[in-house]
Amino acid sequence: MTNRIILPFLLVVFLLNTININADEPHIRFTTKTSKTELKSGDEFYVLVQFDIDDYWYTYDFVDQISEEGIGPNTTEIVVLSNELAATNGDLLRPTPLKKFDEGFQMDVTYYKGTFDVIVPLKALKDISLAKDELTLEVYLQLCDTVRCLPPEPYSIIVSSETYSSEDNESIIAASTTNLEESDNHNSEPIVTESSSEIEKSKKKGVWSFLWFAMLAGAGALLTPCVFPMVPITVSFFTKRAEQSKARGLRDSTIYALGIIATFTGIGFALAAILGPSGIRDFAADGWVNLAIAAIFIIFALNLFGAFEIQLPTGLMNRLNKKTEGAGIGSILAMGLVFSLTSFTCTVPFVGSALISATGGEWFYPIIGMLGFSTVFALPFFIFALIPSAMNKLPKAGGWMNNVKVIMGFLEVAAAIKFISNADLVWGWGVMPRDFFLAIWIICGILIVVYLLGAFKMKMDSPLNNLGALRILWAIIFGSITIYLIPGLFGKGLGELDAFLPPKGYLNANVSSATAGSGNMFEETVKKTVWLNNYDEALALAKKENKPIFIDFTGWTCTNCRWMESNVFPLPEVQKYFEGMINVKLYTDRREEPELSNKEFQQTMFNSIELPLYVILTPDEKLVGTKAFTRDLQEFLDFLEKGANL
Repeated sequence: MTNRIILPFLLVVFLLNTININADEPHIRFTTKTSKTELKSGDEFYVLVQFDIDDYWYTYDFVDQISEEGIGPNTTEIVVLSNELAATNGDLLRPTPLKKFDEGFQMDVTYYKGTFDVIVPLKALKDISLAKDELTLEVYLQLCDTVRCLPPEPYSIIVSSETYSSEDNESIIAASTTNLEESDNHNSEPIVTESSSEIEKSKKKGVWSFLWFAMLAGAGALLTPCVFPMVPITVSFFTKRAEQSKARGLRDSTIYALGIIATFTGIGFALAAILGPSGIRDFAADGWVNLAIAAIFIIFALNLFGAFEIQLPTGLMNRLNKKTEGAGIGSILAMGLVFSLTSFTCTVPFVGSALISATGGEWFYPIIGMLGFSTVFALPFFIFALIPSAMNKLPKAGGWMNNVKVIMGFLEVAAAIKFISNADLVWGWGVMPRDFFLAIWIICGILIVVYLLGAFKMKMDSPLNNLGALRILWAIIFGSITIYLIPGLFGKGLGELDAFLPPKGYLNANVSSATAGSGNMFEETVKKTVWLNNYDEALALAKKENKPIFIDFTGWTCTNCRWMESNVFPLPEVQKYFEGMINVKLYTDRREEPELSNKEFQQTMFNSIELPLYVILTPDEKLVGTKAFTRDLQEFLDFLEKGANL
């Protein structure tokens, strides 16, 4: 029962958290002025209505917008409620709206944001004194932000007696138009990234070509950093199960692989349909989801340590043991879900493009692609899941198998720290900085070493009479890894492991600094690069200095992003290119501003949710090239060379 409610619970928490953020705030305010306060019946006059909308929110235009499918956004309207006093007298005078391509309606839509003025022409139906008579207008509109739209609402406004000159109508409109156009000057046509272009080319060659491309993408995703931690986790989970179900290794491994495939395909499409193409990525990055995964790993670790009977009530212990060790398949499917969530951010270059296609109405190719991708992606873990069953058949497996379980338990504790860190990164708490994170990993390493050397034993361990050669060898291996981690406490780069550590300065996503997101490593090199955090600021500077723009779409919980920032960006040959460009780092995975707007900008302008995504633009916003995560340094340098040749 426990495993059956894990996924629904996480989904409900995530969806409620998404929908209810600031849902009860008005996000808009109105003020009014009038051209006349004393009116005779038949007099014409104007009411200026000033809209003041919160940052990152907007409302749609005052004209109907209908797509070819007969749907469109809600039209903003202004009507007179006090129809015994006045009536509308012509079209509204309004500023020129902004325009963008809307994925939901599959067309360009016009909208307004910020502060702007609309002038309503009216005619008095009787003698009116606005100082005494209450003239009421109603504004009916829908407010949207970067991830959702609130239900349309009517707002009643009483016209004030404060006046303005009717001769100023045109100048007010002109000023409003200028301000709005300057506030959102990006290209409205989506740009096709390199990854999306390759996918489209494979589709044109036919189904089998596309399926083969998807399978190759799945194989490539196995080389990304976020996949590596699931190897010891998979082995440790099935090690514990192998004790109770020795004859079910093949069955359990098959179910595990099918669970991974079902999660990638089924849940990916479900969340894309509900929350858009970035839904599964947002779900995987959600703080509560990461804490839940950390809790699962800690429970598994305690189970591997043999601690349930001394830490939990007997009844609950029996239920947990039944779920984690028994013949049931619920826990295996839950582990398949955990695997998918922990590694999803590394699979976005292909999976993200498939989900974007699905939200646009295409289903056949996305489903075929997701099935092919996830099948290859799951295959090695089918083999890893078989390993414990095979080991259990070796002679005298009992004693040393428990040693393996205990070591795996420490590794699961170390993995849990990563997911606690993810929650900390998303929420910006500051409780898990790089040095504290590493300190816990070092403690786990030390405990593994002293355990292997027999300094202490767990409850289920057999007596240790002597130290064998294999035990000493593993103690040396884990001791070497632990010693390797220690200089990282003082800022030394740790190569592949840097991908799993928190970035420097993560408490403030808006810091424009030379080393933001790079950690302390290679600081003398990295400090040459200044990273801005605002695209408009970077664009203005690029135009002023006539330099190309390098955009780094990144995420706080993105392991591939950390790997690139720690192992590629600091290299002198890369820094040489960065010095000739205006560099801007845009985070997209916190559910607050400016990350929400950064995510919308990436998806709207580049039709992509990939992390990392690197883009080079000319100062007039023409695309030079895009690049996703790559381990091929020369490939990345060739990409940067395009910006140098402008």
